Amino acid sequence: MPQLKNNKQLTIIWLCLLTGTLDGILSFLLSYPTSAALSYRYIASGLFGTTAFSANYMVFWGVLFHYLIASIFSIIFFLLYPHFKRVINNKYILAFIFGLIIWIISTFAILPLSNVPEIKGVPKYPSQLNLIAAFISFTGLSICLGLPISLIANKYYRKNTDKKSQDFKLSI
Repeated sequence: MPQLKNNKQLTIIWLCLLTGTLDGILSFLLSYPTSAALSYRYIASGLFGTTAFSANYMVFWGVLFHYLIASIFSIIFFLLYPHFKRVINNKYILAFIFGLIIWIISTFAILPLSNVPEIKGVPKYPSQLNLIAAFISFTGLSICLGLPISLIANKYYRKNTDKKSQDFKLSI
């Protein structure tokens, strides 16, 4: 029976919960003094449009979508980590690369394709971005998603690669 710390599924679940929570905290900090409920309704408006702001249950959908998006990015980069590691052998640089990729996908694909309404001060389209907002978003995503993904994936794959090498050496 495999040990819990080497279990890929549990590692991925833990990673998804961690990155979703850290990204949620980041979104609250960046949207201060807006309430958490309004922040999650804004996320829900990506699918439901302006009706997300009129129903209390939309907070649930916002939380769900928030964790779902963070989880998808976390799973993809966790699984692709060994391939990235072959090209760039530095987990901290990879964290910023993951953050940059996540920011680009979020800014140029997810947000423009969503139904979020135009809100003063909240850029929806890349042409509305300013350099400071882009830098803050990129840095936040690198710290809250890229860094945990990179560190946890590095630890997981290092342990499992070392274990497989030892098993191979013992069997020879």
